Amino acid sequence: MAQPVRRLTKTGIDRFRTFLHALRGDNAPLDPPASLLTAPETSEPFEHDCVVERKSFADRLEAAQYLADVFDAIDGLQEDVGLWGWLSLLYFDQVCPPKANGRRSPGRDYRHILEPGYRYGHRHLLAGAFVVHSLHGDDARILLCTRVDQENSFHHELTARQAFISNPAIVQAASLLYFDARTGRPKRRSQESERAPGNLRRFVDVVQQLDVNYDLYSMTAEAILELLPAEFDGWRKKKRRFGIRRKAKRA
Repeated sequence: MAQPVRRLTKTGIDRFRTFLHALRGDNAPLDPPASLLTAPETSEPFEHDCVVERKSFADRLEAAQYLADVFDAIDGLQEDVGLWGWLSLLYFDQVCPPKANGRRSPGRDYRHILEPGYRYGHRHLLAGAFVVHSLHGDDARILLCTRVDQENSFHHELTARQAFISNPAIVQAASLLYFDARTGRPKRRSQESERAPGNLRRFVDVVQQLDVNYDLYSMTAEAILELLPAEFDGWRKKKRRFGIRRKAKRA
């Protein structure tokens, strides 16, 4: 059933935060406080004529695509704490699903209550996915191919570096290297926690080094892939030659 979009008031945010804290206690409540979504004291109308449905999403990319359609052409949503708190509560069974024993593991509050700014803004499970998709479209699939309540290593490593997440070519290069279209998931062993030849963590190291000498913003994803050393050959589909532009040396 579709319902008009609202936003949580300050009182609503405070009560949502109290609920999140209670989930970590011994006598945790089982169900989210759905009344906060509509009560006048805890929620208020959204100024745009938007409606959403309570629906299930296959992954974070699908959630981001759906929200992009809902909020089409509306600017300035990235820092709307009340809006993203309301959406997180609406979809709470997906952003914080109950385990087999009925308990929930909410993690840090910023996963559900937006903390605007570069440090934690991208960690909100819905807002972070929405912003990444707004920047990169379906090229963001490598970052958003997990369940709605999970953040994979690609999302964590790339969004934590502003020079990476703001550069479409770097995100696309990561997708070309590591996304397995057959499975709809990152390639096996690409997200290992240790640095191994050509894996994600080596990609981060090498691209940071390349950024010192090359104007990566002026390059295509394929040109960036061409710069990667031989350890990435096993991840590349094929090798080609592309134009490469070095950064101008400072006088």
